[in-house]
Amino acid sequence: MSPFTMADTTVASSATTALPSSSSAYEADERIAARHAVNLADEKWRSLCTQHASTFVAAERRSVAIQKSLQELLIEIERETKPSVKRVGRALDPNYSANDGDDEEESDEDDDDEPVQPASVLLADVAEKHRLRRRTLMQHSSLLELLELPSLMDACVRSSLYEDALSIAGFANTLERRHLMEGGSSTSSGQQQQSEKKGGDKKQSNDSQPHKKGDVVAGVISEIRRREADLRRMLINRLRQDVTMPQCLEVVTALRRLNGVELERRNNSKGSSSSSSAADHDLEGVHAAMEMRLQVDFLEARDAWLEGGVTKIGSAQAAAVAASSSSSGDKGTSSGSSAQAEQILDGIERYRTRCFEIVTQFLAIFRGSFAPSTSSSTNNHDHSFSLLSMWTGRRVQTFLTTLSSNIVTHVNDTATLRDALDAASFFASSMGRVGADFQPLLAPIFEPRLTEMIQHHWNDGLNGMMETLKACRDAGVAGPLFGTETSSNMDGTDGSIDDGVEIMQSSRTPAPPRKLLALPPLARFLNAYLVGLNELRRCLLPGAFPAIRSAQSKLVADAKMALQANERAVLTPGLRGEAARLREIASKMKSEFDNCLEPYMTGCLEVALGSVDYAMAQAEKAHIAAEKVKAEKEALEKAKADAEAAEEAKAEALEKAKAEAEAIEKAKADALEKEVAEKLEKDAEPDEPKEALSSTNAEDDLIQSAADNPTEPQQAESDYFEDDDDGMYDSD
Repeated sequence: MSPFTMADTTVASSATTALPSSSSAYEADERIAARHAVNLADEKWRSLCTQHASTFVAAERRSVAIQKSLQELLIEIERETKPSVKRVGRALDPNYSANDGDDEEESDEDDDDEPVQPASVLLADVAEKHRLRRRTLMQHSSLLELLELPSLMDACVRSSLYEDALSIAGFANTLERRHLMEGGSSTSSGQQQQSEKKGGDKKQSNDSQPHKKGDVVAGVISEIRRREADLRRMLINRLRQDVTMPQCLEVVTALRRLNGVELERRNNSKGSSSSSSAADHDLEGVHAAMEMRLQVDFLEARDAWLEGGVTKIGSAQAAAVAASSSSSGDKGTSSGSSAQAEQILDGIERYRTRCFEIVTQFLAIFRGSFAPSTSSSTNNHDHSFSLLSMWTGRRVQTFLTTLSSNIVTHVNDTATLRDALDAASFFASSMGRVGADFQPLLAPIFEPRLTEMIQHHWNDGLNGMMETLKACRDAGVAGPLFGTETSSNMDGTDGSIDDGVEIMQSSRTPAPPRKLLALPPLARFLNAYLVGLNELRRCLLPGAFPAIRSAQSKLVADAKMALQANERAVLTPGLRGEAARLREIASKMKSEFDNCLEPYMTGCLEVALGSVDYAMAQAEKAHIAAEKVKAEKEALEKAKADAEAAEEAKAEALEKAKAEAEAIEKAKADALEKEVAEKLEKDAEPDEPKEALSSTNAEDDLIQSAADNPTEPQQAESDYFEDDDDGMYDSD
């Protein structure tokens, strides 16, 4: 326990014991609370001391170390300054003699080896130094300006005051030429004269004085040189930003002036050491190298600006767009693909504008800087163009590599592919104005991608057909493999209009074979095939025709193999379900594919590829087939109409004969009635002549012959009745 805590506890206990026993309960509670508070504070103080014990110990050790270091420093200062103090005291003491204080000199031989000069010499030296300091004080403002030149140039560099900064850099060359080169030669000649008059001790003192003066000027010049390097870095960094043509010209002009300052410094350093012709030749080479380095720095800085500003096609943003589109369904898919297309087109356009701007700036700035008067200038001119050509080739190759990788990754439809091709072709034609047209390099990038996209649709259709056949074969169900018959077959025709060559909707586009509606797997396969060909309508590249034809041949071969494998599988004994129907459909699908689907696919491919001769030949062939079918149909309809007319005529004849028979029966009945009536009349009149009886017999014979021949023309019967009536009337 600390003494403060113990004292507090003692005071508290004594106060507690001094309280009278008649104190109130309230005061006792306050004392108890105070006692508890004191105990809590004591415990808190102890915990804080324990917690920060290491800090207290470290502070104590640090104070001890500092005190020890200060004591050592005082001892060292005293030891170093004691000989000098003694020498100054001896020199300034007029009563001091060389023989006095021999004991002191013997004791200080190790500390003081320099001879003690007379007081007059020391006073003259002090007076000279005082005069120099007065002159320095009089030139204080000029010296301050000189010493502030580095900071002033730094301020100019930071404020983008290039003209002022370059003026300070040129003034540094003037300082170097006047005070370090000319002053060095004059001081060396003065030192030689002084060395002839005075001894070696005086020579050493004279050597140190110009050296100190040169150090100040050299320090200022070195600081300015550092600011020159900062200015160069700042100017080059300015080229890494978006600058216009006037700003770019200003920056390059400042860099050239900076190179001129460097050339002036080299000329000052080499002017006295070499001949004029050799120095001029060397400076020309240095200037050419500096100009080449300036061009390299320009292209590197603008290249960094190009890389930093161009949006990366297929970056993390495109990946995020693709992920969001895949998770949001069809609407998200369309929006994601459109966003990717816009990003690709924006990247190509920005790359085009920036590349063309860099090339234009380079040609405008550096092409006119070389005059073709000398051979060296011509060589530099060639080097500048070769440098630009190398940079342009590298940028074009980088663009093509990036475009190829991003097209494979993000372009999934021919519309986007066509837009990207148009943008890249415009980029190539724009670069062609500066001699860097790379349109022939675009075909190897876009043609394989177009073929892959078409093959993707075809393979999807083939895989769907194979999966459908396998699923129906495994389940033993034939329902999904056939559909309703076409309208032409239901009408009674043989469907010859649909085999092989179809009626053309136009002179170029063949109509789909409607008989395939009875075989849905083949119809869906054909739909997928036509979807792939429809992609060619948006982006048709002639260089991809051989690859597309070979892909179509491979697709037909694979489809035939799939149908053959399906036929072999359904012919396997033990097939469950509708085995007979499956076998019939498998055989029919194979025959329809060979006779109808394959020729139609070939024709559609040639029409899609723009084979005009083939398309016209197929159109003519289809027209002839259509005319033939039409003629056959008309002949069939005419024969059917004739047969119907014959049937109608026969029915009319039968009805007419029936009517005639009914008329004959009625006439016969009338005749019988008449005969009966006549017989009754005859019975009533016995004197009737014999001619009436003979006429009655003739009438009976006529009726009997009409009944035996019912198909006899009606005119004959009418004539007969007319004749009979005449006879009857004659007999009357």
